[in-house]
Amino acid sequence: MVTELIKLKVKKESATGTESERIIKYFVESCKRLDASIFEPLISEEQMFESLDKYRFLQSLKDKFDFWKNEGFTRTEMKEGTCGMCHYGEMVYEFYVNDSKIAFAYIIHNNNNNELEDIFICNGASGYSSCH
Repeated sequence: MVTELIKLKVKKESATGTESERIIKYFVESCKRLDASIFEPLISEEQMFESLDKYRFLQSLKDKFDFWKNEGFTRTEMKEGTCGMCHYGEMVYEFYVNDSKIAFAYIIHNNNNNELEDIFICNGASGYSSCH
């Protein structure tokens, strides 16, 4: 039952994951440009990420983005990393404000049909260990 709330409502014909891939692409672009409005139209009203409804999740993104914009940054660069904690070894999308300073990182989970299930913050990303 909870799994149903987390799944993104995608068309049945998207078994190849094409729609999920598009959503992930726009999420990454949103993070790169520090602009939650890029990702917002793709989330359905009942979508939940990080156990947050659409608007709370978008607000959490906006808060992160606003923090870095207030620090003088206009974009980030994405690098692939790995989780060193809760989801040990999983691929993490790490977003950097410069070559060595990671701003934030996310894990994106797909189900066995390659459909998007969840996007959530990763505080154990490998990029954080290089920031000390």
